[in-house]
Amino acid sequence: MKSKSIFGTGCALLFITLGANAGTVSVDTNSYNFQLDGGGGGASATVNGAPAEIFCDNFYNEIWVPWDYSADETTLGTGASLTATRFGGVSSTGWTGIALSDGNTTLDNQDDSFFNTGNGSTALARYEMAAYLVSLYNVGQGNNTSNNQIQEAIWTLLDPTAQGAAIDPSGVNPDSYLENAVTWYTTMNANQGALNSFLSQFEILSDPSMTFNNGLGTGGFQEQIVMTPTAAPEPRGAVWMLLFLMGGGYLVMSRKKTASGTPSPNL
Repeated sequence: MKSKSIFGTGCALLFITLGANAGTVSVDTNSYNFQLDGGGGGASATVNGAPAEIFCDNFYNEIWVPWDYSADETTLGTGASLTATRFGGVSSTGWTGIALSDGNTTLDNQDDSFFNTGNGSTALARYEMAAYLVSLYNVGQGNNTSNNQIQEAIWTLLDPTAQGAAIDPSGVNPDSYLENAVTWYTTMNANQGALNSFLSQFEILSDPSMTFNNGLGTGGFQEQIVMTPTAAPEPRGAVWMLLFLMGGGYLVMSRKKTASGTPSPNL
């Protein structure tokens, strides 16, 4: 029996699953179990028959629970082709501008430039940072401030101008998590091997029926990203440990000293 769309207008999804094969995969939504303010959060699902936990990635489209879908699959990596994805054709100037305002003007201006005109303005960079941010979720804590801030940061990243400003139903400020994403991206790109190792655990699932207008995929159900279980246990600690081991610790610590309000979710 059909259920109402429990994610609300504009939630796409991120998945934790056992893996998926190349090409078209089956995606079956089962139950809503990670509810955040304004319709975000996640649900239980199966991808090609494997259990999955799904999380909201975009606020514009909808998905139904329970329902059965099929999706085109794109594996993330520094050389990934995003032609089948919803946002892969959005140009570097096609995103809604990001203006951070956490109180540190120097750092805010630096990160604004990164997002709006620098390395963080490409579609691939946005997908990579969204994958990193979803690894910070503490599903067990459910609807708390940190999880809502992560949700809002992901919505802010994947927000083309064609869709208008990202919604903010919970009224939280995502700036500290966006700054975390800048630090992660900048440090990980200093070691392409480590970055590709992390990204290989994520795949984008997109609606095959989408049409494209100026590079933006429109129509169909919400786009999703698959994260394998190897990325799931204590992801935030594992990511930061990797950064220090590969010599990026100084960069991380120097940014933390200048940033205010950096979140520390209990993972």
